Amino acid sequence: MEQIQSYDILTYGLTAEETNQLQKNIPLNYSAFVTECFTDIIATPVSGIVVRIGKLSVNERDMLLDFFREIGDFSEVVILIGEISLPVNLRHKIKVFSCFELMKQQIRFIFMDAQRKQKKHQNFSVVVANTLFVLSAIRKTPGISTKKLAEKLEVSERSVQRYIETLRIAGEWIEYDAASKGWKLSVGKSVLWDDF
Repeated sequence: MEQIQSYDILTYGLTAEETNQLQKNIPLNYSAFVTECFTDIIATPVSGIVVRIGKLSVNERDMLLDFFREIGDFSEVVILIGEISLPVNLRHKIKVFSCFELMKQQIRFIFMDAQRKQKKHQNFSVVVANTLFVLSAIRKTPGISTKKLAEKLEVSERSVQRYIETLRIAGEWIEYDAASKGWKLSVGKSVLWDDF
């Protein structure tokens, strides 16, 4: 059974009623929390933040924008409520709404889209990590079987075969050794590990 992951959204400058409305409009596996400390919206690892710009001082607003501009590629959803002119490099990354009501109408879809993207990213990362593990295991243990690799990774043997095919496409010379009934690097060296 797949475990349902929960996500946290931190709010700043919203009223208690707005936070309650937000909680009712976000996907079920999200929880909204209020902070009254500005640094929490930068320092706390969350899936999203919703900030009313008018509640920030000029210095806090500049610090917030500088923070996200500096890290460049961030995964959390950043929603600002109020009037603000964003730097060019943040315009497609930060969502700005003039009022809470407009944001409330779209909030569920924003976080559902973010969740889908995060899951896709996590799945890709798992595939890359597993593929590199297979290469490392074949390199360290020539003749290792598909079954043994599948057991170590806790995946199906078919998945291991896909990882091996991916490695072959990437330029690895991996072959099946009938004598040992397992996989080995054709010349005992790996292209990706820069053994040549």
